[in-house]
Amino acid sequence: MYIKRINNVVGYKDLPDGFNADFSENMNYIVGANFQRKTTTGSLFNWCLTGTSLYGNEREQVANDKTKTSNVIVDITFIDNYGIEHRLVRDKGKQMNLTLDGKEIQQEMLAVFYKDKDIFLVSHNPYYFASLEPKEQKNLIRKIVPAISPEESFELLTKEEQTIIENPIEYLSSYTDKRNEEINELQKEYDRNSGMLQTYKTIALNQVGETSEFEKEEMLQELQKRYDVLSMDLGNSSLEDLQKSINRINERLEEIFKDKLIDITENYNKESNKLKDVDKEQSICPSCRQEIKDSEAKEHLKQFYQKQLDKWQEKANKLKEDATQLANERKSKQEIFEKLNTSDMQKLTQEKDEIKSQIDILQQEKNNILLQNREIQVRQEQIKDAKNNIELLEKTQQEILDSIEKNKKQKEIANKLKRLVIEKQKEIIDNFLNKVDIQFSKINKSNDKISECCEIYYEGREYKKLSKSQQARACLEISNLFNNLSGIKAPVFFDDGESTTDIQEMINTQMVISLVIKYNPLEILYDYSDVLDRKKKSIEREVEENSSFVVQQAA
Repeated sequence: MYIKRINNVVGYKDLPDGFNADFSENMNYIVGANFQRKTTTGSLFNWCLTGTSLYGNEREQVANDKTKTSNVIVDITFIDNYGIEHRLVRDKGKQMNLTLDGKEIQQEMLAVFYKDKDIFLVSHNPYYFASLEPKEQKNLIRKIVPAISPEESFELLTKEEQTIIENPIEYLSSYTDKRNEEINELQKEYDRNSGMLQTYKTIALNQVGETSEFEKEEMLQELQKRYDVLSMDLGNSSLEDLQKSINRINERLEEIFKDKLIDITENYNKESNKLKDVDKEQSICPSCRQEIKDSEAKEHLKQFYQKQLDKWQEKANKLKEDATQLANERKSKQEIFEKLNTSDMQKLTQEKDEIKSQIDILQQEKNNILLQNREIQVRQEQIKDAKNNIELLEKTQQEILDSIEKNKKQKEIANKLKRLVIEKQKEIIDNFLNKVDIQFSKINKSNDKISECCEIYYEGREYKKLSKSQQARACLEISNLFNNLSGIKAPVFFDDGESTTDIQEMINTQMVISLVIKYNPLEILYDYSDVLDRKKKSIEREVEENSSFVVQQAA
């Protein structure tokens, strides 16, 4: 891309209306004394194309404040990177109007020529990059540095390292963070397993003792047989139990005859007397105590008392029935008691009780042995399970340690790969640099981690320590780097030509260089010999003026 011609300028800063100029596609020198609008002329193309100043200011004041022109117009012809000629007009009034090749367009459509505004500005204005903060510089470098694909970077490793990494790393910047996370999780799991392992080892060392055998099973069986025989002969009741049962029956019978039956009898007699009173000549109502004269009412009252008598009779019958059952039960138990209350039966009963006591003792002894054996069996199973778990956990722990070690190696290889990728990218960058070295990453020696930075060196010296001339040359190299790597191929406007004497021509790049030449009016030259000629005339005039001044002083 290069500027072919400034066709017309109206109201732009302090340039005269109608200003125009032609440009060579190679070297161009804007020369003139101070305040001859050299920088203003050089800034025309950038403003017309991007709408910003040479330093990216979108609100730069471009209107000539000495005239009353309502619109600022810049009309430029340029050739794009495909060799196609275009005519671009930017007309700024109350609104911004853009026309490209006679058609109205929007600003974003012009991006096809400059791609990225900031990268274009670095390419077009060599001093723009140095004006940015390191973070902004780093981001711009990241934009132009050619990407190294995961597959390409994978091939930078040795076969052994490739085996450890296994596959190309898709996101190298976050790979080590993920490895750290994996190591932390594995370490937590290892610590948890260590606690469990210690618990299982403690269980495995427990003493369980030996199981015992109940050796009196035969004796227990014989006693149980004898007890069963005696139980069939004597029944399940002892003399003491029978006597207690008979006493309880007597108490219930006494309660029936003394309390409940007497109470029922008394109530029955009361209701019976009430029934008899109804048949008397003068019957009295039990509720209101008035004489009852109505025969039908008397009949109803008789029916009521008869129901009450039937109710008490029913309760009496039920008590008699209960008393009869209890009496029969008492008789049955009494007969058994008398049968058992003989000397022979008492001996059998005593024998039965003694056998029962022996059976209980032996059964308790057997149960204790069974319980102890079960506890031993449970502990044996716990120990067996603990030993199995120890074996599994120790295997798991070793696998975790292997995984941790693998992740650590992967981290080391990834850090190495970052360096290799940076070196590979730097090789590409260095192809476009001569004496400039841009460091956009550095290694922390304490932890071997790579941190991003953006440091410019020229012949090994930091940019801020360079002379003005060295800084100028460094900026030109960086501009050339951005221009070539980005593919923008923007024309370079170097607004400080007098700061260095050895500006190298950039291949296939239009250069517009601003130079101060005292006494010279604003003009654009295309050959450096013409520049030297203008400088010579400027020096001769200066010498002449100085000589005249000395003569006057002498006079």
